[in-house]
Amino acid sequence: MNALANSQMNELEKFIEQAGLPESLRPTFARYTGQEDQDERDLIRHSKPDILLTNFMMLELLMTRQSERDRQVIANAEGLDYIVLDELHTYRGRQGADVAMLVRRLRDRLCQGKNPICIGTSATMASEGGDETKAAAVSAVASRLFGTAISNDAVIDESLERATDPKRA
Repeated sequence: MNALANSQMNELEKFIEQAGLPESLRPTFARYTGQEDQDERDLIRHSKPDILLTNFMMLELLMTRQSERDRQVIANAEGLDYIVLDELHTYRGRQGADVAMLVRRLRDRLCQGKNPICIGTSATMASEGGDETKAAAVSAVASRLFGTAISNDAVIDESLERATDPKRA
């Protein structure tokens, strides 16, 4: 679970660095997965990053533990604009139900009076059928996980186009 958050953190660092934004416009981010020391957790508690990378297990703990630090980290997230789940295809069965319930609790607690934009990613969720069939399959899963309607036209897919001549291979 932490490998994904660590990878995302590295990619954010590279992306923000390459963007060439002035320091005052750079979004802030932090990882809160359980591998941070007390000082790092306290910094997150007091600094309110723009982006908080975590995993569903730590989010569950943050939502249910009653330490002052955890309550402040969650309070800092009130009014969420986005909820992003990476690797949607991994949330199946009981784990999928647990994550779906966690997302609903998160929305109820932190998004009162507004609907956050829900984003899910997956490279392998739907591979059979035409574009419309794949989009319908992905939007159905995303709608169940996020607890809100995700329309087929909100699904972004990719299609690979050969860049080399197959006769020369």
